[in-house]
Amino acid sequence: MLAFDIDDRKMEQIATEFAATPKQIEQAYGRAMKRTAGTLRRLATSGLKSELGLRNTQALRRRIKEYRVGGRSGKGVKIWFGANDLPISAFKGRPQRTGSGIRFGDTVIHGAFFAKRGGKRGVYKRVGDKAFPIAEAKMPVADRIMTFVEDEVFVDLDAIFFKNFAAEIRARTIFGVGG
Repeated sequence: MLAFDIDDRKMEQIATEFAATPKQIEQAYGRAMKRTAGTLRRLATSGLKSELGLRNTQALRRRIKEYRVGGRSGKGVKIWFGANDLPISAFKGRPQRTGSGIRFGDTVIHGAFFAKRGGKRGVYKRVGDKAFPIAEAKMPVADRIMTFVEDEVFVDLDAIFFKNFAAEIRARTIFGVGG
């Protein structure tokens, strides 16, 4: 789990610049946290799509969730990344049959085979010793996801938060947003 601290002095500096009340600061903080989490989620989704070589972002959108922490006041936000293995059908590219199974990119999946299920051809693997049940073959992505998120997405966290916080304070003090 990654934890980040927000610089209180910079927040106070922005708040005094716009003469914000404590209630406006609290509201702006909660909204800025929510907007920052959404921005980080979008950055992670679009970046991981190209990093992992996925066909679309559908598999990722189901795996990246944001939660408010600290009740209704929204003192913090958690972003959860599901880093389970992804099915081969989520990736761009064409799997190739080899003597020992299926090769997809640099990965060889031993014991995998092509099968048509539900009208679509896919790569499957036997779950037990018998002919059935079969399940779609999956590729591990956890290390690549976490490395990308730590190195590329969370680098700009402070800049994104303070941009959102300043916009929220400005909207609440100058334009009277949020009553």
